[in-house]
This record gives sequence, C-alpha cells and structure tokens, in this order.
Amino acid sequence: MNRNILIFIFTLGFTFSCKPPEVTQKVHLQKLGQNDKIEGPGEELKEEDWINEMSGLSKDYSTFPSSEDIKNRINSYVTSSDGCPQYYDNTNPNKSMNPAAKGARMLLATMFQSCAAIDNVIGPSTPNLKGVDSARSYGKQKGVSGGKLRRIYSSKSYINSHIVLSKLAKDPNYPAKGCKSMLDKPPVYGYGSRTGVSKSGGVKLFKGGSGVAKTSSPASGIDCSAFISTALGSQGLKVTTAAGPFTSNTTRSFHALTKQKNSCLKKASFEGDETIKAGDMLNVAGSHIVMIDGVGADPLGINKHATAGTCNSINVADFDFTFIHSGALKNSYGPSRVHISTYANGPGTMFNSLRQIALKTCLSKVKGKTGKVSTASLTTNSRFSLIRHQSDKPSCRSKKRVKLEGESCVKQCLEQEGQTT
Repeated sequence: MNRNILIFIFTLGFTFSCKPPEVTQKVHLQKLGQNDKIEGPGEELKEEDWINEMSGLSKDYSTFPSSEDIKNRINSYVTSSDGCPQYYDNTNPNKSMNPAAKGARMLLATMFQSCAAIDNVIGPSTPNLKGVDSARSYGKQKGVSGGKLRRIYSSKSYINSHIVLSKLAKDPNYPAKGCKSMLDKPPVYGYGSRTGVSKSGGVKLFKGGSGVAKTSSPASGIDCSAFISTALGSQGLKVTTAAGPFTSNTTRSFHALTKQKNSCLKKASFEGDETIKAGDMLNVAGSHIVMIDGVGADPLGINKHATAGTCNSINVADFDFTFIHSGALKNSYGPSRVHISTYANGPGTMFNSLRQIALKTCLSKVKGKTGKVSTASLTTNSRFSLIRHQSDKPSCRSKKRVKLEGESCVKQCLEQEGQTT
C-alpha cells in the first residue's frame, strides 16, 4: 500500500480517537425549595403513616375505621358520582377560557368571596404573612400523616399582612350582597384539609378541616391536591372516562392517573412554539401540585434563548406565567394566585424540573427539531409531571359539575380569559 495513504489513514484514525467526547447537556437540580415537601413527608408512606392518613381522611368516624370502611372510602374516591344528580349543577362552562384554569379561578375567588383574589398576584416582593404559625402538633392534636397544622393566632395581623384580605378589610362594599365575609373565616393552607360532596349538595369550603389547629382562630383550610381536585370538579372535568364529575385525589394519585389507560389526565406534549398552556398542572408526587392560570408570550424563555443560542442559560427567572394553588408559600398563604418570578431564587424540585424541560426543548429548537414531543421524555425526575386535562374529549367532560358553596357571589370574575399580569 502507498506510504502516503498509510500515513493519511493513521492520521485520520488519530484525529478521531483524540477528539474530545461530546459534552452531554446536564441540568443540575438545586436544593429543595419552598414548594417542596408541602404535601407530606415523602413519596412513600410507611405503614403507620398510611394508617394515620386514613384516620385523618376518615375524621368523621367515631371509631378507627375497619378494613371494609377503608376499602369503601377508597372506592368513593374512584367511583362515578353521576348517580347523585342533586349534588351537581348543570351550568355550561365558559367556552372562552380553558375549563381547568376557569375552575381554579372560580374556586380561588369563591374562597375569598371576591374577585380581588384573582386580581392580586403574589410576587417576589410580597411579604410573609403574620399572625399565623405551624407545628406538628398543638396539645393533643397532631397533623395528618406527620404534616404540620396551621394556627392563626392573631386574625388582625393575618388580615393586615395578607395581599388580598388587607384590601377587602378596607373596602366599604365588601362583602357584596349575598356574599360571606371571609374576614371572619380567612382562607389558609391546611395540609390534610380536604373537600368532598356533601349530602346537602355541593362542596363545603368554609371550614378548617384536619390541617387547621383546633386552637386556631376561625379559618378556611384546604390543601394543594384538594384545591386542584375541587377546581376540576367545579367544571365537570373527569379524571378518567369512567369517573364522575368529582374525584378527590392526592398528588400521588394525580401522578398515577397519568399512566392509567382510561385517564383524562395525560403528560403534556410540546410542539413548535406551543409549550405550557393555561390549565396545565405541575405536579410532584408526594409534594405539591399547582394549576397554570395564565401564560406570557414566551412562558419558558425558550424563544429568547434559542434565538440567542444561550439555551444552557435558561433559568426560572426567564419564565413568565402565573399559577393558582393552595400552598405553604409566604408562611401558609394557602389559596392564592402567584407569579413564577416568586420562585426565581429558590425554585425547588417542581420548577427546576420545568427548567430542565425548557432547556432540552430549547436545544431541540436550535437544531430545528420542533415536532411533537412528550414532556415525560424531557425530565429525569420520576416524581414530576406536567399534566394536561383532555378537556377536548367528550368522554372526559361530565354533563354535570359540583357546585361550590358561595360561587354565585363571584361569577363575574370569570368573564375575561386568563392572561399573565
């Protein structure tokens, strides 16, 4: 063989063998943030924690439930409720707004009996609440499954430091005719405070529940997954095609439902410039769930960084959307509307996982790959899911919906489609 050819082959082989390996893009998840560990002690429950959880959920029992009681309780969460028409209202949903997002807004406004709950958005500069504390127990009362109880020890301080209640307290027209004053029983985060369809019809909202200390001043408690479950039910959005208009779910069961064959909750897909939408849910099993309420023009900063070629620099500070939830944010705010910038300096698992999805989507966009892709393939966190309700499918919409206690007071809040403010 010609000597020059041998040298060329050797040189070519050396060039390829000495080429540095392609750098793998990695997203380093930061430490747990303020949205982590809100829902409970962890993803896996020990036997004693499971017993405590069932005991908490079965607070109406005078004695500890038997195995049959527990089975019936579980069945009540997954069985269709269409057989109880007196519990539901047949009002058609507002077609101009995503029904899931509408449900979250409707529930939020109803819990405050005012549209001000939607108009006032928590941001980075919003101070922490005062007049409220939390503990694993108060006296003999313990929190559900090891979670913390909330106690409002000064209603005046709580109201004066609250972004919504402080304004309502100064409004001479609050409460409006036919509405309740939530200054008397203000909303607060309550881990283990659940909702359910009552025998008298509809969903009772104005109660403390298992997550609020008995020594607390009067309060209306609700936890994150109960809030989202009720928001979906208020619009008759079924979680499976076989379910009724209301199913009480936890963050774990929301996560599990995305893998169920007949589920109406699917892991969202991105395609082209279409990423997150109003009505999407961000869920971390065993921790927290929120409902995206409104999105900006570039909600995850993907277009900005793809154009600049700086995908690796995408951060939560680039995000532009609002969400509605009930969480421990800002010292137990509970039901609230929040701008994502609040979490820019301490995003935690939920929003770091969303950042990972944004980064990978940005890199694909730079390469010209803009086809449909499931967000499930874009995150390494097995507990995180970006959930989208299949509300466009008739089999996932009930002709009935749960009616919220006091909802007639705030119907005017839902006339405009949700946008980031």
